[in-house]
Amino acid sequence: MTTLVFFVCLASAPESCREREIPIYEPISPMACVMQAPDTLAQWRETNPNWQIQRWSCRGARPATQKAKS
Repeated sequence: MTTLVFFVCLASAPESCREREIPIYEPISPMACVMQAPDTLAQWRETNPNWQIQRWSCRGARPATQKAKS
């Protein structure tokens, strides 16, 4: 699964920032995520007008961690 990760700050309090994630459940490549991200972020911005998007990136699925063999 690919995830769109973005960092937002309150417009009225720029020092108040948070990281947000939007999971993309359909199987897409990281490049497709990058191309789709502006539209997805614009939709998020419409429903969250008090927040300003500072930066964003796409993350691919993280491999499961394996237990060390003893």
